[in-house]
Amino acid sequence: MLRISTLWAGLPGLLMSVSLITAISLPAQAEDAPIRIGIIGPFTGKSSTDMGESIRGGAQVFLQDINQIGGVMGRRIELVERDDQAKPDIGVALAKELVEKEKVVAVVGFANTGVALPSAKIFQDGKVPLIISAATGAAITKQFMPPAMQNSYIFRLAASDNLQPSVILNDVIDKRKLTQIAVLHDDSPYGQFGKDNLLAELLRRKMTPVAVESFKVGDQDMSAQLAKAKQAGAQIVVLYCLSTEAAMVANNMNKARMNIPLTGSWTLSQRSFMELAGNNAEGARMPVTFIENESSNRSSSFVSNYLRINNVKSIPSAVAAAQTYDALRILTLALMQANSTEGEKIRLALEDMKYDATSTVISRYKKPFSKTDHEAVAQNMIFIGEIRRGHVGYAYKEDANSSLIVRTK
Repeated sequence: MLRISTLWAGLPGLLMSVSLITAISLPAQAEDAPIRIGIIGPFTGKSSTDMGESIRGGAQVFLQDINQIGGVMGRRIELVERDDQAKPDIGVALAKELVEKEKVVAVVGFANTGVALPSAKIFQDGKVPLIISAATGAAITKQFMPPAMQNSYIFRLAASDNLQPSVILNDVIDKRKLTQIAVLHDDSPYGQFGKDNLLAELLRRKMTPVAVESFKVGDQDMSAQLAKAKQAGAQIVVLYCLSTEAAMVANNMNKARMNIPLTGSWTLSQRSFMELAGNNAEGARMPVTFIENESSNRSSSFVSNYLRINNVKSIPSAVAAAQTYDALRILTLALMQANSTEGEKIRLALEDMKYDATSTVISRYKKPFSKTDHEAVAQNMIFIGEIRRGHVGYAYKEDANSSLIVRTK
């Protein structure tokens, strides 16, 4: 260190030396401070905790991995966790806290469309990048994209509800040749938007569902809705709802002796659906980006680390966990590229990535985002899962056989 005190004699010189050393030391301390990233999700909250726990769990795997190699820009990563309880008002309040009080450089998370929709505005206004890792409502990202806004700070690494209906119907109609479709959905924003996108995809195919029925979040008796579907001659029930209510539908179908297939959105891949539905979940299908027991090295390594670090025997929502991990990996690459923690520079880096994301789980990402496209997951990265003996596996052998092939955008 430069001995500044030798430049001065006597007490005035000593005081000047101390003040200069202090001035030199303070920026260095700031540069060594951890980089703080927000993690938000429903760690508690009915019907959504599988997703919240898995968002947090996937983030913990990332945290250990990244800090083992020294963090980013020579600074360790610190996660600031917040529980939105699957409630929009709490989500908004916590978003403000993360931006205004905690001063995070970016945020990853959100599981519920109804929570993410109003909360995203806080990050947009604060110019703090948000990468959504579970909530799939297409409107969340659309609301800030050009021309509505010149620059959007809202990104997503999850299968948007613009994609899932197409994947579902490709399986139902094109592969299984089932055309008498009953659509059941919950009355949450997630269920409503999902149903609208599903009906739009059917309309594009010039098809009409035989029944469209809704129920409330928390309902356990869907017998009336299923009776209408049965009377209309449904060959299959397609769901857009949270996992708990999906299990109630499966159980009600068994009681009504409706021996027809059940399929739905990605929430059917969650542990709570399989536990609550039991044997009635057998054969249910859903679009997923990740399967827990996939044979690839990158998958098995992530799963084993997740179970060890979080001290659990299974992942409540393997999809949410893997998507969160990948979102954080991409975010750290953006931080490296930007060489800054400023929101605008991070956004610009995300929109024009120079580094390939290779230490990820779901896929390898070359250009996950662009100025006009803030969705990292493309349709070729989604495949159909099927529940067999209480576990999600590949519905089709060709998908299992190609699981080692990296699906890129």
